[in-house]
Amino acid sequence: PDAKSYPVATAIAVILAIVIVLLCAYALFDFAGMADWAQDNPGKAVGIAFACMWILMLSQVPLAAVTGLIGIAAGALFIGFSPFFSAFATESAGLLTNSQIATLPLFLMMGSFAAVSGLSEDLYELAHVLFGRFRGGLALATIGSCAGFGALTGSSLATAATIGRVAIPEMRARGYSPALATGTCAAGGTLGPLVPPGSGPIIVFAILTEASIGQLFVASVGPAILAVLLYFLTIMIYVRVWPASSPVAVKALEQGHLRATLRRCIPVGLLVFGVMGGLYFGIFTDTESAAVGAIGAFVIAIWRGKINRRTYLAVMVETTATTAMVYAMIIGAQSFSFFVLVSSLTESVTAFIGSLGWNKLALISVILVGYLLLGTVMESFAMMIITVPIITPLIVQIGYPVVWWGIVMMCVVETGMIHPPFGLNVFVLKGITPDVPMWTIYRGVAPFVVSDLIKLILMVLFPAITLWLPGTMHH
Repeated sequence: PDAKSYPVATAIAVILAIVIVLLCAYALFDFAGMADWAQDNPGKAVGIAFACMWILMLSQVPLAAVTGLIGIAAGALFIGFSPFFSAFATESAGLLTNSQIATLPLFLMMGSFAAVSGLSEDLYELAHVLFGRFRGGLALATIGSCAGFGALTGSSLATAATIGRVAIPEMRARGYSPALATGTCAAGGTLGPLVPPGSGPIIVFAILTEASIGQLFVASVGPAILAVLLYFLTIMIYVRVWPASSPVAVKALEQGHLRATLRRCIPVGLLVFGVMGGLYFGIFTDTESAAVGAIGAFVIAIWRGKINRRTYLAVMVETTATTAMVYAMIIGAQSFSFFVLVSSLTESVTAFIGSLGWNKLALISVILVGYLLLGTVMESFAMMIITVPIITPLIVQIGYPVVWWGIVMMCVVETGMIHPPFGLNVFVLKGITPDVPMWTIYRGVAPFVVSDLIKLILMVLFPAITLWLPGTMHH
């Protein structure tokens, strides 16, 4: 859907962006003087760099270009162009030649083949058969199908849009309120990046932090199950408090229909179990599991008769375009991370936090609140790219594992996909249902935002929800 247009704000941002370009030109002519000033005033230099980054993003400059340009320009001021480019080139070459990065296009390919196979309709039908006999059954079915489809696509927006197009017309035709119908689909979309194994954001986090993709996937299982159960509970409470939001269930479980639907969905279960089981039992490496997923999804698409020359080329083009975009973001993030390193920003933040004397529970709470506030003005992927190099070392230093933080951060970032005023999933649902007011959609997602906050509290208080399962993995 088209985003809202703010011409005055955009014009101001563009003017400020031009000012930034002129400052960069001046810096090139007087680089030595600017470098001396930056090294004498590192705090001010870092502040100006972040302000420039915000202005460029408000000017709708692509994220990869923003992080790359700011990282290179600001980083070079601290150590010089030649040393910075030499180190940055070495790090980037090592990153892009690491076999782990090949998992990204393979899992993207798996999701694309799953999308063209028409699996979303079958998953929704299976969930409908299982939950249709309960009050609010279609809403429960929507959450279940979002979890199943998200396991293959790993995308919040794609999950919300794909399942929303199937579920919302059905729910509204059966008498569900627009708030419950749209709110359920928007919230269900956030399960996409959390339910393994297709999560692109988890893979990007693993690449940026050099964490194990397999351990992150396995660590996300517990929180994903918790998220689904809390969403189920939210819907049950919702329809009890507001009974007019859903009709009384009348559909009984039909064994014949259930068996037929299960047969159509068995390949999906085998694919997810094959990829995750191979990782958990140490049969596959991260890259091998991604290859198994891509080949398995391709075989399912052929078996279902959904592959022809046109759809195959469409999948390849989509995978290539998305991979190129994400790789550009990763390289930009690498540049920005190196700037954070040479500017000693993380050390300064750590020293400041240490001087406060807070315990780690209070500190992590403040960080999560900061993420929630940041999510009101920034898209979730940009938030992750920019904050990972700054916050992750701090989290590790206070005693939390990288794997735990990766999943917790994914959860809080995805909450930003549904809470106002940004909430990209809400805008996606608005595009699918243009007759439903934005306020109605936000009213529908509000109970799910509360559910997400409860999930975050439980994950912080009980880290075993995330860490127990990866601790039992076979290597």
